[in-house]
Amino acid sequence: MKSTQKIKDINQGDCLTFKTSNNRYKVIFCIGTNKEKSPQSFSFAATTFDKDFKPTLDDLSDTDFWGKGNRNDFKYSEREIERMWAYHPNNKPYFLGTYGILIFRKEFMQWRENFELMGNLPIVDNLEQNGSGSFYPGNLDNLYKFFTEDLEHVMDQRGQSKFKLKAVIKD
Repeated sequence: MKSTQKIKDINQGDCLTFKTSNNRYKVIFCIGTNKEKSPQSFSFAATTFDKDFKPTLDDLSDTDFWGKGNRNDFKYSEREIERMWAYHPNNKPYFLGTYGILIFRKEFMQWRENFELMGNLPIVDNLEQNGSGSFYPGNLDNLYKFFTEDLEHVMDQRGQSKFKLKAVIKD
């Protein structure tokens, strides 16, 4: 998949789609950035989106992301916590965090024609801080392999669960 418009920068909440080697579309969303010091990087969360059509932001309404509930010190507002618990009442009293995918800016700029920016969702802050694990692909092939080789089994082994993307979007 060649992007029609070059991505020049990534910000928290940006949703990117890409097509893997099995011709299925996947979606990641940015949970945090490090732009202040070198090496600059982006942290993404993996979603469960896996379709044969290119998604829009509306297509993500029922999508899940991979993460874990915990009680780390990075707080959310009461409103954000109540929203998380409204979607996942069995998770109470824990907060949601994501399983991160770390991509350095220099690498991403070499790969960017393989991604398409879908738009931005106003996600809560600190998802990466409240997560419990991450993955550094190092190259595009490893990222594709991560999404095509039994992702559900791998995430289960890493203690990750599925949570509604809606649960971490600000009102």
